[in-house]
Amino acid sequence: MGDIVGFDFFEDQELQEHPRLRRILTTLVRPKPLFYGVLHWSDGSVLLELDRKVLQSIVDDDDFAGAVVAEPRTIICPDCQAQLRVLAVDTGQAIFSSTLAERLRKHELKAFCPICGAPLRLPIVEFLGPTLVP
Repeated sequence: MGDIVGFDFFEDQELQEHPRLRRILTTLVRPKPLFYGVLHWSDGSVLLELDRKVLQSIVDDDDFAGAVVAEPRTIICPDCQAQLRVLAVDTGQAIFSSTLAERLRKHELKAFCPICGAPLRLPIVEFLGPTLVP
């Protein structure tokens, strides 16, 4: 998996069964490197139905209307210094870029540190794994 930026085997296993996301690989301009990320929905979309449509090649843009692209990252809370593993919206990704502002307005984002309640500066869709508190 050396050609995939952001891939972690154990984290991927955790995300594989997540009910609100689907894992994706994207590129920027060239075929390599590949970037590991996720499509995340917070609108109640039935992703098993999406999976069926993808397998049958009958998926269309409407099936992705509630999705945003996110990437696994580690951030540090500016107040309590806790290290938080998160899925943060990838605002530099070309997928959905023309509708990103609207998607973010409609998406349920995590705005506060789960440890101390301080506001976080990134658009976060999920908190992952254990938190490291200093």
